Amino acid sequence: MVETVHHLLLHVVFILFTILLFQLFMSESDRDTRGFHVTFFLMNLVVLVFTMAFPEVYSSGYVYDFKVIPVILAFLYGGKRVGISTFFAVLVIGWFTDHVWIFLLVNYAIYSMLLIPLSTWYRKLSWKNKMLLISGFYLFIPVTRSLYLLTHQETEQLLFMASSTSIIWVTLILSIYLIENRLEQIRVKKELIKAEKFNVVSELAASVAHEIRNPMTTVRGFMQLLQKETLTDQQKSFIDISIQELDHAQDVINQYLSLAKPQTEEYEVFSLSETMNESVDVMSTYAVMNSIKINKNIEENLMIKGMKLEVKQVLLNLLKNAIEAVKENGEITAAASRHPDGRMRIIVQDNGTGMPPEQLKVLGRPYYSTKEKGTGLGLTVSYQIVKRMKGEIKVESEPGVGTTFSVFFPGNT
Repeated sequence: MVETVHHLLLHVVFILFTILLFQLFMSESDRDTRGFHVTFFLMNLVVLVFTMAFPEVYSSGYVYDFKVIPVILAFLYGGKRVGISTFFAVLVIGWFTDHVWIFLLVNYAIYSMLLIPLSTWYRKLSWKNKMLLISGFYLFIPVTRSLYLLTHQETEQLLFMASSTSIIWVTLILSIYLIENRLEQIRVKKELIKAEKFNVVSELAASVAHEIRNPMTTVRGFMQLLQKETLTDQQKSFIDISIQELDHAQDVINQYLSLAKPQTEEYEVFSLSETMNESVDVMSTYAVMNSIKINKNIEENLMIKGMKLEVKQVLLNLLKNAIEAVKENGEITAAASRHPDGRMRIIVQDNGTGMPPEQLKVLGRPYYSTKEKGTGLGLTVSYQIVKRMKGEIKVESEPGVGTTFSVFFPGNT
C-alpha cells in the first residue's frame, strides 16, 4: 500500500507542476480570451493523459486516478466549452486505456451536467464558500463508492480508498488555490495599472484645469457682451455656438476636477427616491427634445448614506448616456427598488444601439467613449463615485437591443 501511495503522490507532483507551468505561459492573460481557453484545455488534456495512462489499480480491479481534477477545473475556470471538451477527452482517452468506458460515460456525463450550473454560481462565491462547494461536490463521489463497497462487502478497499480520496481532495484544493492566487495577482496588477492611470489624470487635472478656467471665463464674458451689440443673426449664431462650446469645455474641466479632487464632506442619510425623481425630472426636457419617453418605476422611502450631489451626478450621467444612445421615439426605463440582499438598486435601461462585449470591458476608463464627441469622463467619474460609496455597477448590453445599467448602493443600516 505504501508503494501505491507513493505512486499517487507522483501524480500530485505532476499535476501541480503542470499548473505552475501553465501559469508561467498565461501570467498576464485574461481568462475570458480565446488564448486562455485553448491553453487551459491543453493543460487539462496533459494531466488527463498522464493520470489515465498511469492509473493506480488496487485489488479487484478498482482504478484510482486524478482525472476528476482536470474535469472540475475545466468547468470552473474554462467555462462550458472547455469543460465539455475535457469531458469528451476523458471518453477518448478512456477508450484507449484500461477503463470501463460505459462507467466513464455515465459518471462524467452526470458530473458535467452538475458542473455546468455550478460553474456560473462558483464565480460569485468567496474563497471559503468555493472550497466548501467543491469539497462537497467531490466528496460525494467517494461517499457513493464507499456505500457500494460496503454493500458488496469489499471492506478491504475502504482504507486505501480513504487514503486516495484524501490525497486527491488535497490536490484539488491546492490546484484551485494556485489558480485563484494567480488570478487574484493578475486582478490586483490590473487595479494598480488602472490606479496609476487615474493618478495621471488627477495630476493633469490639478495642474492644468485651474489655469484654463480663468481665461475661459473671461472669454465667455466678452462673448456675452458682444451679444448685446447690434449684430446680424448669423453673427449672433456664431457667438451662441462659441458660448456652447466654451460651456462644453467647462463641463469637461469640471469632470477632470471631480477625478482629481473627489468630495470629502461627511456622508449624510438622504432619500434615494427623491434624488432619483429629481434627476429624471431634470433630464425629461432633454428627452422630450429628442422625442424619447422616460418611464419611471421608483419605490418610495429608499434611504442611503452618501453624498447626494455625487449620486445625482451619477444618475444624470447615466440618464444622459441612455438618451443619447436611443434613437427617436425610443424609450428609457428609470427604476429604483430595494434588492433582496438589502442593497438599493437603480436601473437605467434603454432600447438603444447597445454595445458589444469588447466595449463593455473598457467602460469607465478615462478617455474611452462610444460617442463621437465624448471624453469618457462622465462614466469614469460615475464609477469612481459608486466605488467610493462601496457600491457596484453592473452593465448588460446587446447590440441592436439596448443597454441596462444596474447600480447598487449599500442601504442605510
